[in-house]
Amino acid sequence: MKTFSTEAICAITGSHPACILRWSKAGLISLHDSQTGWKVEQIGDIHRVVNMAASGASLNEIRVWQLEGKRSWTAGWPAHRGELLWQLEYGSDRALARLMRKIDHDYCGDDYINHVLRPLNKWLREQDTMAGATRRLTRFHAAVLHRAHCVMRDGSRNKCVPLFLEAISVADETDVWMEAIRLTRQGFDVELSSQVCDSPAVSTQSYEHHLLWCGRGISSNKHSQFLEKLNAGQPIRLCGPDTRVTLS
Repeated sequence: MKTFSTEAICAITGSHPACILRWSKAGLISLHDSQTGWKVEQIGDIHRVVNMAASGASLNEIRVWQLEGKRSWTAGWPAHRGELLWQLEYGSDRALARLMRKIDHDYCGDDYINHVLRPLNKWLREQDTMAGATRRLTRFHAAVLHRAHCVMRDGSRNKCVPLFLEAISVADETDVWMEAIRLTRQGFDVELSSQVCDSPAVSTQSYEHHLLWCGRGISSNKHSQFLEKLNAGQPIRLCGPDTRVTLS
C-alpha cells in the first residue's frame, strides 16, 4: 500500500504540518503511523477538513459537521477578526500573540492571511476612526512582526526550501510581513528584506526563489534590473498587490 510523508501530504492538500498536528489532536483526522506514513484514504479526510476550515469554521464546528454529516451556520472569519480586534483593544501582548498563534495553527496559511490578517489590516488603516486607532494599528503591526519572526524561525530550523523576499515598494509596513508568514506556511524558509532602498538587497544565504514585493508599483530602473536577472535565468519574479511599472 502506497503511503506519503507529512511533507508530501502538506504539498498535496495545501495544509501545513502545524495544522495537520492540531487537526489530529482535535480528532478531525485519524493519526498516521510515523513509521509507515499517511495512507491514501487519509488524504481525502484532510482535504475535507481543509475545505471545511476554508469557511472559517472553528475546530469544534468542524467536528460537529463531521458527526452530523452536514454543515451548519458559522460565524467564520468575521468572528476571528473580531477576536483579534478585541485583543488589540483590551488584551495583553501575550494574549494577543497566543490568539494569533492559535488561529495560525487552526487554518491553512493562505486562508489565515487572506481572510483574517489582511482584511483586519485594511480595516485598521482605512476604516478605524474610533479613539485609539493609532494604538490598535501599532499593536497589530507589532503582533504581525512577532508572528512572522516565530514562523520564519521555524521554517529555517526545519530546513525548508530557501526563498528570498525583497521589498521593492510598500503600500504599508505590515503587508510584506504578512506575505512572509503566508510563504513560510507554504513550506519556504523565508528571508525578508523589508527596507526599500535604491540598490538591490543582498541575501545572507543561497536561495532557490527570489520574489520582488511590489506594494506600490516598481520603478522603471528596478524593472530593468528585474528583466536583466530574469533573462539571465535567475529564479526571480514579481509579486505583491501592485506590479505596475512607475515613472519614479
